[in-house]
Amino acid sequence: MIIECPSCRFRRDVPSSSVRPGKKYKVTCPRCSFVFHFSLPEQETPSAEEDAFSSAARQAEPVAAQEPVRPEAEEKPSVPHLSTEQEGDDPLPPGAQIPQFSREEPAAEKKEEKPEEKREEPQRPLSIWERWQSMREHVRQYDEEQEEPASRNDGRPDGAPWESPEYYGFWGSFSRTLLGVLFHAPDFFRHVRCNFSVIRPILFYVLLSLFQMLASRLWSMKALRELTATATDPQVLAMAETLMQSMNLPLMLLVTPFFSIFQAVILAGLYHLMIRMVQPDRADFATTLRVVCYSAAPLVLCIVPMVGSLIASIWFVSAAFIGCKFALNLSWVRTVLALLPLYILEFALVSQIPAFMAGM
Repeated sequence: MIIECPSCRFRRDVPSSSVRPGKKYKVTCPRCSFVFHFSLPEQETPSAEEDAFSSAARQAEPVAAQEPVRPEAEEKPSVPHLSTEQEGDDPLPPGAQIPQFSREEPAAEKKEEKPEEKREEPQRPLSIWERWQSMREHVRQYDEEQEEPASRNDGRPDGAPWESPEYYGFWGSFSRTLLGVLFHAPDFFRHVRCNFSVIRPILFYVLLSLFQMLASRLWSMKALRELTATATDPQVLAMAETLMQSMNLPLMLLVTPFFSIFQAVILAGLYHLMIRMVQPDRADFATTLRVVCYSAAPLVLCIVPMVGSLIASIWFVSAAFIGCKFALNLSWVRTVLALLPLYILEFALVSQIPAFMAGM
């Protein structure tokens, strides 16, 4: 059969026996390098007349068709040709490529395998004993990592803001100290230890004691007035009058500062004694006195009627406990061992006050 280039009309005879019906062949023209495809339909089979026509056309082919094949401009990778029985007998035009050898099958696209999501196994709820052990371990690690409190490196003076009125001003130092004790007690008491005089902390305690006294007197006088207005029992009226006369404001203003100073020193001495028994190398009376004085910040809650005094007392005890732990750099266990017996004794004494008043 004859293959003709559709570009330059160059023709070449190819034996029909070397072309399989139904297969598509890719051919490069040796004259103009034009690439084209051809195939023989499966229904068509070469007859004897076509063979005779092919042999006659081969004899009549001009000599120009026998010109040597010029090499291609660009070097192409070697591609196997259709096998022949005799060497040099190429059944297809030079450069013809067999499709099944020339084209590589496209590699199968690898689907990205998504990693399987790890299913979180439901955690078993911890028992009470396991929770307690975990809490103890966290507390132990926290205590081991604690270091000695360092001075501030942000330009602010050492100690509590109340002790630096020249830096913060009077109201600024007072309000910063109140808010620090009430809402940031650990960070506040870390910087309480200093070499300043203890007069300023005692003055802070005296001011809050005066505020507590005025607030308590205000609500007490109001309650006694309502009692005298509604009571009919002569004994109740006499007791109310006696209490109202004892609440002499000038006398209370004169006595309260001395009583508050005495109370702060005695309470700081008890705290210092208990801490010295547990860990004597960390005990410091001046620092303990500062902790007691600044722990009085919750007394501002006495302005709230009925429950204000109770909340202030509980908050005062809690602030003093936290202050001793962080100001003296104690562990939680040693702080509990030092102050818990003192709190138990204080609770026992307070609980006996109603019975003592009833006996009188």
